[in-house]
Amino acid sequence: MDGVETNQLKQRRAKTELESKTFNDGQIYLFRRADYKKPTWFCRVKIPGAKGYVTLSTKTTDEHTAFTFATSVYNKSLVKILSGQELRGKRVSVALTEYTSVLSLTLKQKLSTKYRIAYLNRIVPFFGSLELSSLTSSTLVDLFDWMKENTKKKIISHNTIRRYSVDLKQFFIWCVDKGYIEKAPKFPQLRTDPNRRPHFDEKSYKKLIRHLQEIVKIKNKKILRDRIMLANYVLILSNTGIRVGEARTLKWKDLREIPSEKGSNSPPNLALFVSGKTGAREVVARTPDVKDYFKRILELRIKELKKPPNPDSFVFCNPKGTPIGSFKKSFASLLKGAGVEFDADGTRHTIYSLRHTYATYRLSEGVHQFILAKNMGTSTAMLEKHYGHTSNIASAAELTKSGNYSVNKKTKGIDWLMDGGNET
Repeated sequence: MDGVETNQLKQRRAKTELESKTFNDGQIYLFRRADYKKPTWFCRVKIPGAKGYVTLSTKTTDEHTAFTFATSVYNKSLVKILSGQELRGKRVSVALTEYTSVLSLTLKQKLSTKYRIAYLNRIVPFFGSLELSSLTSSTLVDLFDWMKENTKKKIISHNTIRRYSVDLKQFFIWCVDKGYIEKAPKFPQLRTDPNRRPHFDEKSYKKLIRHLQEIVKIKNKKILRDRIMLANYVLILSNTGIRVGEARTLKWKDLREIPSEKGSNSPPNLALFVSGKTGAREVVARTPDVKDYFKRILELRIKELKKPPNPDSFVFCNPKGTPIGSFKKSFASLLKGAGVEFDADGTRHTIYSLRHTYATYRLSEGVHQFILAKNMGTSTAMLEKHYGHTSNIASAAELTKSGNYSVNKKTKGIDWLMDGGNET
């Protein structure tokens, strides 16, 4: 029986191997594959006291270089066995799959975890048969180069690199805890620009607005409702600069009309009382047109409820009145449909790009940093850090150019919205 198997093995080798050579009493075996266009040498190494073989490509067509490589593999493997280590360490791809399985079981309710798992699964093919113990800083540099080659735009945004770096560091810490490696590999210093934040330039913003006008031209009532919410959500955020979390908790009672300056022909503006990570504040809208965006949502809610919504109810809500958790997926589809997924540098736009767009435009329009920072709930230092690319910032005495930010105390709730914006 052994003879039959040996003959079968010889026949199989004869078909797949173009040439082969044996060294060191059979412990080092070099061969070239017949099915490879390039005659690269492979090595198969047998280590005394270890089960199985170590088979690797020498990545060279030169026999002498291939033998040197195979000898090095033999010596390193022998040291592993003599020091009590396993001949084959844990493969990165196997460990990653195991790690994502653990994540899916322990944190399966979190949407962010699903994205982390999806991101990590994308890079599994890169590692191939590479072992965890073989990872170096250069391997991680090669990984990001590989990612660039395997994306449509050949560009990896700074945010993507940061995200993968954080996830991989957590993965390596887990590997250390599991005993797969003694310590995590050192991460290379990657050239990124953490200060710059993607915003919509004038051209892309106009494309986005045009697409918003098109998506609401649909007869399906359910889809139309979702799109009305999304369209006005985008317009409100890009013209107020409020954060996603602040928009999520915004209620009708938080909207107040700002009277026009005496003698001015400009219409009354709008103020939003929001509460976010920097505390509560009043936000002045960039333009009185923001009232129209809220009116569209109000009209939708009146039609659904057959009456005006409770002032204590949420603005961005589902038909039953519960706040909409996230516009992330619908916004991503919106960007794709408008053809504005990325900025000029290849950085992917997100919902927060609406806030960044507001800040960039307001600075370029001459609004003073101090006033803008107060309106956005941030600091002038943060504005300078993240929006320093906006040139020739001029000082201005007021945010809306109306010169009056006091809330109209005569209006209550949303009465003024239903009355067409006139004072009561």
